[in-house]
Amino acid sequence: MSILSVALMYTITTTRARMNIEGSYFPMEGAALLALMQLADSALPIGRHAHAMGLERLLRDGRVPDENCLRQIVVSALIHGAARGDGAAAALSHEAFLAGDLRELLAVDTRLDCLKLTEAAQAASRRCGHRLATLAPGFADNPMLAAFADAIARHETPGHLAVVSAAVSAACGIAQEAAVLMELRGIATMILSAAVRLDALPAKAAQTMLAGLAPEILRAGKIALATPVEELECSASAAIEIAMMRHARDHGRLFAT
Repeated sequence: MSILSVALMYTITTTRARMNIEGSYFPMEGAALLALMQLADSALPIGRHAHAMGLERLLRDGRVPDENCLRQIVVSALIHGAARGDGAAAALSHEAFLAGDLRELLAVDTRLDCLKLTEAAQAASRRCGHRLATLAPGFADNPMLAAFADAIARHETPGHLAVVSAAVSAACGIAQEAAVLMELRGIATMILSAAVRLDALPAKAAQTMLAGLAPEILRAGKIALATPVEELECSASAAIEIAMMRHARDHGRLFAT
């Protein structure tokens, strides 16, 4: 094969690779998928994994004797807590953002703020949301997203994580269903990650449990997508909420909540 033939083949291959990136092989859905991966990445610096949703206190009280009990806690947090709370707020926020209705987006944020039962839960959600809001301009150059982030920075709206995450997702072209599932899966991974760091569960077992929780995450997502704004609810997971309140009074603790 001549040098000219090799050079020609290299040019064709390089051009095809460039077309695959810039052309129809990777349309906007590809960019949205990459944004979804980044938002769901545990390396995203918003501090979510500094929280355990009361698991640390439950472990100290001997309320989590085995993996089955831990799984029940995660399922309770999803179905009886997040589905009609953070999950539904994410769905409604995504819908409001796509409609260009900033007033409705702020209303959902305010309503969710009122539904946080404990000061610790409210502060954690706000803190993580504020940190994500500072990163929002790097995800999408969108006037409504910029206005929302500015309102959060000015403390004109609570800026809860579920709402901010949904707004960023909508601005990046991520589908509503995917944004909701990301929020719910984030809650499951937060608890399981804490369980691993608290030495209550091996890392491999945590991943197996997370994979096995897919039906419950999907079920919670279905509930969230069907919940109207007037039916947003506070968490009904009493054991988790009480544990978070008790945890806030502990002097020596590894996690913020």
